[in-house]
Amino acid sequence: MMEFYMRFSGTAVSFLARTFSGIMLFTTVFLLGTVSAGESVEDRGYRWFEVEVLVFRYTDVEIEDPEQFPLAVRPISIHNSRDLYTERLTPPIESLYYALPVCEGKRRWVAPLRSVFLSGALFAEENQLPSAQRIGCRRLHDDALVRSFYAKQTELKTVAPAHLPLVMSGTKQGTREEMLRAETPFLVPREQFALTPLRQQLERRRDASPILHTAWRQPVFTRTVGRRHRLVGGKNYTDQFDYFGFPVSPANQQVQERLQHYLNYHLNGVSMDDEGPFAGLLTVLDAADRGEFRLSRPNSDDLRFPERPGQNPRGIPEQVWEFDGLMHIYLVGNYLHIDTDFNLREPITVSAAARDVREQVRDFLEPDAHELEFLRAYPFQQLRRVISHQTHYFDHPNYGVVVQIRRTDLSNRR
Repeated sequence: MMEFYMRFSGTAVSFLARTFSGIMLFTTVFLLGTVSAGESVEDRGYRWFEVEVLVFRYTDVEIEDPEQFPLAVRPISIHNSRDLYTERLTPPIESLYYALPVCEGKRRWVAPLRSVFLSGALFAEENQLPSAQRIGCRRLHDDALVRSFYAKQTELKTVAPAHLPLVMSGTKQGTREEMLRAETPFLVPREQFALTPLRQQLERRRDASPILHTAWRQPVFTRTVGRRHRLVGGKNYTDQFDYFGFPVSPANQQVQERLQHYLNYHLNGVSMDDEGPFAGLLTVLDAADRGEFRLSRPNSDDLRFPERPGQNPRGIPEQVWEFDGLMHIYLVGNYLHIDTDFNLREPITVSAAARDVREQVRDFLEPDAHELEFLRAYPFQQLRRVISHQTHYFDHPNYGVVVQIRRTDLSNRR
């Protein structure tokens, strides 16, 4: 009996020991698995690289073949691209705007209503108000009855600088911890730039002028997974030209012209359009009788001036920059590739050929009518396989792009 008890007790102790060991092993594996899972979430396996770009334009370009770059602007859609600069240059002002009190009376009407129902006298009265009173309230309000209408209107205009800084840099050093925590690419400090001596040499030259110098860190994926990065630089032509290069009137000039129109019509009973479509007709007829003017059939070969598109394609930028475009960096196997798609803009004076009778008459009455400014674009597309830590130069007759891609602590295959 005692022997049975001892054997049973030993078996029980052995069973309990094995069970306890199993529980401890399971707990250890579970905890280790939990830690590993936490590490895998933190280290997502992204391959981070540092990209530095220097863009400059040639200042003494002479294009021998004008047909090499047609006047028609080839649009570059920025849809689904990544922009590292706009938020830094145009901070949000919604909080400041909605802190203003709501305008009272007719001043609370939004622009479409005001342009239809307000008289020129009221426009003149408001225009004479001090600036603080004119901009000291907001017209959009939270009215449930007209919320659907007001939701389509906006008084918040994004104001971008007239000229972008030459050097676009950030504050993150790009350490391993920062890259592991980062959700999006980020700009790095200018102290980490490697192309600064080259930029300084270009600044001292007379035949070249730098436009943009920037560097950022980004994870690099395959061609179909990664996103294109938008690069912008130089002057802001938004107030002078639309995206397709046609001149536009500044917003304040349009307001002044409309105000003057209302004043002439409502106060004096005279419209700016009272001369009508027959203005100058007698002058043209007299010139035709004297043989000084004769209509001609437009030559289709001379119609090289681009037509204004009926509607803008999807993804057209709101701001018109001197340099604008996309750079796509991706991996094919273990090889880096750079795909560029840029436009460099330059204002020129063009003389459009007469296309119809009205334009021929206008040319006669106003000899400089067709001598107009146009913002042309010099496109550049190139795909190249590159090697990290080497300096790569993309050449164009009008500008150049220097790119250097450097490895980081997380550049190895993950």
